[in-house]
Amino acid sequence: MDAEFDQGVERFQLAAFQEACRIVDEGVATVSDVDVALRAGAGFKEGIFAWADRQGLPELASRLEALAERHGEWFKPLPALTGRIASGRSFTDA
Repeated sequence: MDAEFDQGVERFQLAAFQEACRIVDEGVATVSDVDVALRAGAGFKEGIFAWADRQGLPELASRLEALAERHGEWFKPLPALTGRIASGRSFTDA
């Protein structure tokens, strides 16, 4: 695949992750609810938060900051992510 395609895939994944964080931050659903919904209802192999934990939360925050610089504040890391990084917790910690 080419670099533009890879960048598009990453932007899509991070946008989906951002929206999942918004849903959690707004109290619409829990982390577990979102992951279950994406696996059961959208056919994801794993939930977006399980994916995020596997990627590494500080790494995702860095990638989101870079997107925010290029594409605007919508991509700025949200409290659902920054709070977990600050506390040293993952999304899938019990």
